[in-house]
Amino acid sequence: MALTPEARITLSKDQRSCDLADEIAVVNFTNGVYYGLDPTGARIWKLLAQPKTFEELCNSLGDIYDVERSRLESDVRAFVAELANHGLVEIT
Repeated sequence: MALTPEARITLSKDQRSCDLADEIAVVNFTNGVYYGLDPTGARIWKLLAQPKTFEELCNSLGDIYDVERSRLESDVRAFVAELANHGLVEIT
């Protein structure tokens, strides 16, 4: 699924996560693999606690980080795609 502005991103039901200081650990129950998210990834993960469109996610992050919008969208698109490839989020 392409990450258009309207694409909705939802945390997978087959995972669980927990806070570890400024980071987050996530386990994918389907493959049994644990993943670690750095502080920026953890912030994105927490924003996705409630499903968001790609545009909503980028708008929220744009309010937090001082970065060019094109760079922000590119980085967020790559990160969310990686989460999806590992089965941690669903994109509809």
